[in-house]
Amino acid sequence: MRFLLYLCALLAIAEQARADEAWVDFYNSAPFHYRSEFQLDGRQDLFREIDLLKSDVELILDLKGSDNAIQLNLFRTNTSYWRYVSQRIPEGMTRRALYVKGPDMGRIYVQRSSKLETDVRHETTHALLHNMVPYLPMWLDEGIAEYFEVPRQKRAFGNPHLRSLRWAIQFGWRPSLTELEKSRDLAEMKRRDYRNSWAWVHFLLHESPESRKVLIDYLNDIKFGNPPGPFSDRVRNQIPNVEARMLAHFKNWMK
Repeated sequence: MRFLLYLCALLAIAEQARADEAWVDFYNSAPFHYRSEFQLDGRQDLFREIDLLKSDVELILDLKGSDNAIQLNLFRTNTSYWRYVSQRIPEGMTRRALYVKGPDMGRIYVQRSSKLETDVRHETTHALLHNMVPYLPMWLDEGIAEYFEVPRQKRAFGNPHLRSLRWAIQFGWRPSLTELEKSRDLAEMKRRDYRNSWAWVHFLLHESPESRKVLIDYLNDIKFGNPPGPFSDRVRNQIPNVEARMLAHFKNWMK
């Protein structure tokens, strides 16, 4: 029995050593702690952008976040990402990147691809939001992450969703927040749902000071434990003719 326990201990140590050896580069800029399976040389622009992302999210949403640590795990290949995630978060195996809130810190997992920087911004936004509020409706969580996933100079006018939404409007698309509120599982969300969630966030932030206040008040109610109620009810009550105003917002939105 002692030999078996000793063998198990050795195997556990060896497994941990193999896991540690996979990380070949590290970078810290509190609250962000990066560890990567590939060299991080040349990623300074991304690090600076993520540092700015924290202050941008706090400023734009008028919320102060905690300084709880956020660990970013960057994987060299899809295979190494899949191997790591399958052992720890099997429900995330179908995703290219994901964020998991832990009792000690938030953890982000991203595989290297042409979408690496977009994925890092998106998942880091989730982590920052969950350092600010205890929970969010799924559509709003994803809509805010979609808004901040593009480079900061493209948030207002350069998000790819903008062109897609304008085409959809020409073919009869109409905003329906109640449909988005029905989603309870990420697996249920289609690409158009991410776009539509982004559209509501963009509209609320940019249409008017009135619309922005509705979003900020809702987030603060969540933060301070006030029952927020369905966001769709709040929007209808506080923004007259909201659907027509949202369509007009995107039809007229240009630099």
